[in-house]
Amino acid sequence: MKKTRKDKDFIKSPYFEGGRTALDAHVKKDLRYPKEALEKKIEGRVSVQYTVDFKGKVIEAHVISGIGHGCDEEALRIVRNLPFKVPEHGKIKSKYSRKLHIHFRLPGSGSVSTKSAIKKVDINQIPAQGVQFQYQITPTKKLDTSVKKNPSASYQINITIPVKK
Repeated sequence: MKKTRKDKDFIKSPYFEGGRTALDAHVKKDLRYPKEALEKKIEGRVSVQYTVDFKGKVIEAHVISGIGHGCDEEALRIVRNLPFKVPEHGKIKSKYSRKLHIHFRLPGSGSVSTKSAIKKVDINQIPAQGVQFQYQITPTKKLDTSVKKNPSASYQINITIPVKK
C-alpha cells in the first residue's frame, strides 16, 4: 500500500504574483528618483525589512541600511504598496518578515556597452603623439572555479595608435 505524500509546508508564505522577476519589474516601474538625490548625484542600495500580514498587506516596514537624500523614504513608499497573495490557511493568521534591496542608479548610468562608448573625433583635435584608448573589462558571469586564477579579476587594455599628420 502506497502512502500519500503530504504538503511539506503546513503554512504557506505570502508571495508576489509572478515571482522575483515580476517584483523587480514592479519596483523598477514604481520607482521615482528623489529630486535631492538627482541633484547631488546619489546612487546606492537601500535595504528594507518589512512584515506581511495574513491578508497580504505590508503592515510594518523600516530601513535597515540606507543612503539618505530621499531614497530611504522612496524605498519605504514602494515596499508599503507591494501587493502580496496569501494562500488559504484555514483559520491560522500569521505574519511573515522579509527583506528587499532596492538599487538607486542615476538615469544614464549603469553598464556601458562598447557601442555607446564610441564617439566621433575631430582629426584636428588629436594630439601629435597619437590617440590612446583605455578599456576595462570585468567579467559579468561567474568564471570556472576549477581554474586557479582569481575569479574576481578585472583586466585593463591600453591601446595607443600613432597618428601621422
